[in-house]
Amino acid sequence: MTRTKPTYRHPEFVLEKADKRIEKENKRLWLSLIIDKSATESLLVILKNPSRATKDLSDKTVFTVTNYVYRNRKKYSAFKNIGTVIIVNLIPFYETYADQLRTLGVNVFDKQNQETITDLTSKHKNVIVAWGDHPKGLYKEYEQLKQTTFDTLRINKNNVF
Repeated sequence: MTRTKPTYRHPEFVLEKADKRIEKENKRLWLSLIIDKSATESLLVILKNPSRATKDLSDKTVFTVTNYVYRNRKKYSAFKNIGTVIIVNLIPFYETYADQLRTLGVNVFDKQNQETITDLTSKHKNVIVAWGDHPKGLYKEYEQLKQTTFDTLRINKNNVF
């Protein structure tokens, strides 16, 4: 039985979109979504791994994150001046079903991805950590990725939510 998920479009309030994908490796390093051109701050959100979202199409998680930030800009002071939401992932490889990540035959410790996280956390102070539980069969690796990322956030003195 093949599992399918619905297709999502980015919400109408997303004004500009950009991403850094490496097609031959089936990975995305970051996805940037501008939700308010007059707001000057950015919010970095660290998730588990990309499902299907690109600059052209959203997925459930990216749609939910951007909607939450946009709708709560007046409610939470940390979101008040957020104009750009940037999505990165602990594991950069596209896989809609995280329990299948271990079957991809890739090294989840992707050096280019770690460098991207380090670079972006040094440039964007506000960070939401929303990566969830470990993928099936990758407990040890996932714990190491989380620790490395927490170390980076501590070094860069990020505001972590």
